[in-house]
Amino acid sequence: MWTSLSPRELQDHIEKGTAYIGTLMKEGKLKSAAPLDKGSRIVTDDGGVMKDGPFNETKEVIAGYFHITARDLQEAVDIAKANPIFKDIHTRIEVHMMKAIPG
Repeated sequence: MWTSLSPRELQDHIEKGTAYIGTLMKEGKLKSAAPLDKGSRIVTDDGGVMKDGPFNETKEVIAGYFHITARDLQEAVDIAKANPIFKDIHTRIEVHMMKAIPG
């Protein structure tokens, strides 16, 4: 958890993350990245009625995303494994392939 890091550990974490992102940009692998705001919603279709929320009950938080370019799923996994967040915080990264839609 971010709050468990000391100010020095947090600064070190930010510096490692900045270097990681810089490397991905230099290699042309990072297309975009951004933190997510708290204003998210889950939209479901429940018996023909669209409902906004409620949120799934979870202790996990989706903090942001990286949109990268990779040859295949394995390269994407390798890129995710190199993220320095694993050294500082107990976390999980999900890797999803994006389906190309012509046009």
